[in-house]
Amino acid sequence: MQHILITGGNAGIGKATAIALAKKGAKIIIASRNDTKAAKAVVEIKAASKNEEIYSLNCDLASFDSVRACAKNYRAQFGQLDILINNAGLVTDKLQFTQDGFELQIGVNHLGHFLLTTQLIDLLEQSKEPRIVNVSSKAHYNGKINFNTFKGEVGPEKYKGMLAYAQSKLANILFTKEIIRRYPSIYSHSLHPGVVGTEIAQKNNNKRLWRVVWKLFSPVMLSPTKGAKTSVYLASSPEALKTNGKYFDKQKEVAPAEIANNTALAKELWEVSEKLVS
Repeated sequence: MQHILITGGNAGIGKATAIALAKKGAKIIIASRNDTKAAKAVVEIKAASKNEEIYSLNCDLASFDSVRACAKNYRAQFGQLDILINNAGLVTDKLQFTQDGFELQIGVNHLGHFLLTTQLIDLLEQSKEPRIVNVSSKAHYNGKINFNTFKGEVGPEKYKGMLAYAQSKLANILFTKEIIRRYPSIYSHSLHPGVVGTEIAQKNNNKRLWRVVWKLFSPVMLSPTKGAKTSVYLASSPEALKTNGKYFDKQKEVAPAEIANNTALAKELWEVSEKLVS
């Protein structure tokens, strides 16, 4: 039985991904910072998929200690990992910081996932057909990597939330590219899930106006089930094993931003990330 770990699997796209893959007979482990929501999601995923092999682990991607504890607990409880879906993410228009002092979006969307992945990558290497799926966004087309902003040095008056989000989503793709260079036995892809009507922008870490606008447009956005389709495809389709390190949209390979193919930048991002998480 395949073991699949999904960050943010308690809600939205992550939960829809968990249900779809559970229906295919996999053992699903969802990682979430909220144990109460995770427990509720486990019950709902079991009911929706008719699969009892659903579990949860605590993991706060804004805390390196929590990520390390999650990886340690995963090893102790499961010991096998075939597919890792780095799905969790956030967007904010206010300058905020992780527990380790990093700008919140680069910290959660990239650094937390980088640490979790590298902590478990040896387990993936032991799998027959290991896969890593990194949920990115079309926002990456507006992104650039400025290492000086990883700790929010720009100051609150200059902070642009969407630029910080775009940077974190570009980092997801560069990370994907470097994974396959360093670990050629692992299949790793990134993707744009579509504009999905989740709660990603409606939380209290955003200004009220942005939350209201997002809620108004939610009815015309994709459902989480539709938004999960490309993640499910990359995690389960034999077709996805015919390529590696690619960027997908609507279950099809598309060209990412030119900067996303910069191998020197991908290597530098990995090396910088390695130092920051240690």
